[in-house]
Amino acid sequence: MATFPALAPVGRRYSFGTVPVTVEPGGVRFLHDTQRSGCSLELQYAALTQAEMQLIRNHYRGQDGGHGSFELSTEAWAGHTSMTDLVPAGTRWVYTGPPEEQQRRGGFVDVGVSLRSVIDGA
Repeated sequence: MATFPALAPVGRRYSFGTVPVTVEPGGVRFLHDTQRSGCSLELQYAALTQAEMQLIRNHYRGQDGGHGSFELSTEAWAGHTSMTDLVPAGTRWVYTGPPEEQQRRGGFVDVGVSLRSVIDGA
């Protein structure tokens, strides 16, 4: 099972996704599942070395871009007492696009990684 590289981001933007609910005429609501889906996560990294950046590139390629799902490393959640505060344990992720790199002076790299949660590796 692939796991995202053990790198702590300098920033993180998270969206809780949705719980599948439909509303029928008359306002009757049906809950189809209790698990949220479509959560999104953006990780920002600053001043990565070329070797650290290569870990992210290799991981992205190893997942065939956005095809293969994976778990996040605990380092990706650094700063939270528990990642299960945000997502259920075992949540899997896919890339929504390639990592966006910005080269810096001295060979360092800033990068943004955009992910979306999936259910059962779908």
